[in-house]
Amino acid sequence: MNESKPLILHIEDDEANRYAVKRILEKSGFEVVDAHTGEEGIKEASRILPDLIILDIKLPDVDGFEVCRKIKAEALTNAIPVLQTSASFVNSEHKVEGLESGADGYLAQPIEAAVLVATVRSLLRIRKAEKMANEAMRSREEVLAIVSHDLRNPLTFIMLQSMTMGKALSDGKLSVEDAVVRMKKINNSCLKMNRLIQDILDVTSMEKGNLALVKRDFPISLLLKDIETYYEDIALQQEISLLCEPNGLEKEIIVADRERLQQVLGNLVSNAMKFSLSGSTVKVTVARKDQGFEFCVIDQGSGIAEKDLPHVFNRYYQGHPERKSGYGIGLSIVKGVTEAHGGTVEILSQEGKGTTVKIYIPKG
Repeated sequence: MNESKPLILHIEDDEANRYAVKRILEKSGFEVVDAHTGEEGIKEASRILPDLIILDIKLPDVDGFEVCRKIKAEALTNAIPVLQTSASFVNSEHKVEGLESGADGYLAQPIEAAVLVATVRSLLRIRKAEKMANEAMRSREEVLAIVSHDLRNPLTFIMLQSMTMGKALSDGKLSVEDAVVRMKKINNSCLKMNRLIQDILDVTSMEKGNLALVKRDFPISLLLKDIETYYEDIALQQEISLLCEPNGLEKEIIVADRERLQQVLGNLVSNAMKFSLSGSTVKVTVARKDQGFEFCVIDQGSGIAEKDLPHVFNRYYQGHPERKSGYGIGLSIVKGVTEAHGGTVEILSQEGKGTTVKIYIPKG
């Protein structure tokens, strides 16, 4: 659907009706394209792909019932809502025939301007909701495919390692050193799987509105130390400088779910390092704001396209080409956990110039 002016195709042979409907709709903020016959309307529908079609029943070549059936039979146009109108076919049987031919609405002429506009807007809202639902379902299916793949990889690795260890043990060739190395690799694979499963469970909890928080008071220094400890090795491997700067607030006490805030900042730091080049810096800062604290995760990475910024916190959104290898749920968890604390999240970014994510958490 067009974001500025929704495009409406009006299929009507009567010139006076075409003119009247066009004026009403254009005054209400719609763009209108006319077609004079049924066949012309079918062609125009495939060519311009309007957001909605207003279709008169009595046409000079093909009646509107058949036109509707043909439009709904084409994959390219079958999702376009059709509003049928008629001054001649106005009884219940005609309305039933119109709706069974695939129409999404039916109005008898003459039609009051307010009723026409309200009906058009209602059908467009339904179309938009259906489109969003379909996109969400498609994104979810894509993510589930990625998740299945990413769970299978560590699981296969664990199975192979355990089989290798079992064989080496039965052959008397398994040294303690080799066992320790292999067990560490198995443990890392288990942690990766557990992280993914926990993310999925968190998203499900947020969708149901029952994300549980366990709030306790603790100094901010502990939270930053958690992030530093967990990600310093990863940063070292990627040759990225990870700086945690408390700015004199180390001993300040915050009342929050420490593990959840670690998850929030961890997701942001992980994202920042993922899209940063070797030799760059990822910085975590904290400052007082209002009656709480503002945490910032700042990177010098590839940034986010302007068109993607309004959607990055949506569940399963994967706008950045490089993000296709992820799940599109990390930032939605960031938003959900932050809001569960009564806080807010803001993202500032520009392609090629890095990203700053600001997390505000009330003090208690």
